[in-house]
Parts: sequence; structure tokens; C-alpha cells
Amino acid sequence: METKTYIIESELGEITTYTHKLTGRSGEQNYDSGTLFFEKTASREKFKSNRMMELMLDYSTDMSDRAAVRRLNRIRHETKGIIATTYRNTVKREGQKIAEHIENKCEETLEANGFSVACELKERVEFTPEVSEYFPIEAIGAAMCERNMAKAYRRDYESPESTVNISVDDVGVDRQTTQRPRGEGEQPKRVNNSIIHVENNDGKYTLNSSSVFGVLKLLLGFLLCNNILKKQLVFFTDGAREIHNEISRLFVFANYKIILDWYHLQKKCRELLSMALKGSKIRNEFLEELLPCLWFGNVDGAIKLLQNINPSKKSPN
Repeated sequence: METKTYIIESELGEITTYTHKLTGRSGEQNYDSGTLFFEKTASREKFKSNRMMELMLDYSTDMSDRAAVRRLNRIRHETKGIIATTYRNTVKREGQKIAEHIENKCEETLEANGFSVACELKERVEFTPEVSEYFPIEAIGAAMCERNMAKAYRRDYESPESTVNISVDDVGVDRQTTQRPRGEGEQPKRVNNSIIHVENNDGKYTLNSSSVFGVLKLLLGFLLCNNILKKQLVFFTDGAREIHNEISRLFVFANYKIILDWYHLQKKCRELLSMALKGSKIRNEFLEELLPCLWFGNVDGAIKLLQNINPSKKSPN
């Protein structure tokens, strides 16, 4: 009988056990607990329990590899324990598996619903969005009166029950070190990701990809999989043309609208008015009138304010 050491990394610490292999006289294998009861690992790899893997993935979301390793080894009372390189490689490998599963699920869903892998709706399939429900206009009447806004349009106030809110943005992270340890080669100077946050009355979810097209493709699969693609889709994003163009191209068949997020809308108004008006004091006074119109979606009122700016307050440039 052959005995072999098998080490399990668990949330309680490192556990050492043994596997047993029984070989007959002629060399045939009669019994091997290493394959019957234990998962196969690489020659120098230690098996990680589900709870241990859960902790590793959880810590990776909000702390560095070294900080996560220190915490793991501390709560598990390990003097040596797991090292940063092993931790990073394990999390990266699991992340790739999750990303591949989501990508495969997305493509299966697209194909099952009449879409190509390129997210194009096939001609043989008809798509009819649901009729949007709107927030009762009476609910915003008081606020409109306070701002002396004569008109409010139902189409500008979607009902939460019939709406999916989608935030889209690009996120770039600068490099931390020039070289990875243990001769793993040079890492990129900057890592770019496209992030989408989806939310409706049923819950919220976050999607991530290396490109705008990639993350919008995942979004399309997600909406189809959850049977909410036909609802009113409201995209909140900055002024990036790539994002706007891809949304318009991929969701041309759907009931959607794009809204510039409040931060960038304020920033853009402040920048343009700084060039149009004489000084920051006049600009800020005008912003106090303009921004409430934009907040309540009163585009006509905002245009009227801009058209009626006192000529004496305008910059000669």
C-alpha cells in the first residue's frame, strides 16, 4: 500500500491528511482514495476548501493581495500559510473561470433568443418592447410649482416597476509595479475595464468586461436571461461617444433612452457657462436657475432660460 500526503487549505487552517493507493502484485491498481475521495491537484498545489475559496474571493474585492494574505493567515493562525503569489494566481484563475462561464451563458442566451454572437437581432425574430408606464404626474406637481415650471411631461418620469436603470462607465487603473514577482513578466501600464451597474425593483447586478462592446453584450444577455429586455431601459452615462454609439447600435430595437449622469451634466454646464458669461459670480447665479430645470427634466424650460440670458451678462468672447 502506498501512502501520500494530501494538504487541505481550510478557513480553520491547514489540515494534513493522507491518501492510500493499493496495487496488486502484477501492478494493477485496486484502490486509490486519492481519486475516489479527494480532488486532483498539481504536484505542489494544496487543495482549498469551499469556505477558504469564498474568503479569498471576498477579500480580493476590497484589499490588496498582501493585505488579504496577512488577514487570512492571521485568522487561520498560520505562521507561514498562503503566500501573496499563490493567492493572486488562485483568485485570477477563479475569476477567469467565472468570466468564461458568464460569457458562455451570455452567448447561449443570445442564440436561444434569436440574436447572433455579434448581438444583432436576426430578421426572422420580431421584437416588440412593452408599453412603458410612467410615474404619475401629480406626484411631481408640487416640486414643479416651487420652481415655476409650467410643463411636466409624463414621458420624462418612468415608473420604477416598468424601468431598468443602467449605469455605464469606463474605469482605468494605473500599474502598481513594473515587474511581477517570480519572473512572471511585465504587467500592462494601465488596465482598462468597462463597468455596468443594472438595477430595477427586483435587485441589482454588476457586469464587467475589457471593452464597451463586451460589457454591453453581457448586458444584453443578462436582460434576456431575466426577461426584462422589453422594459424601458434608461442608460446613465457620461458624454463618451464610444459608449453612446455602442448603446445606440446594440439596442436600436429596444425601448431605451440615454441620460447624461448628473455629475457630468453639472460639470459640462459649468464649463460652457464659464466661457459664455462674465465671471464665476454671474455663472453661479445662473446655474441656480438652470440646474433645477435639468434635474426635473424640464428641457424646454432650460432652453428658454439660455435663450433669455441678459446680453449684458454675456462674455464678449
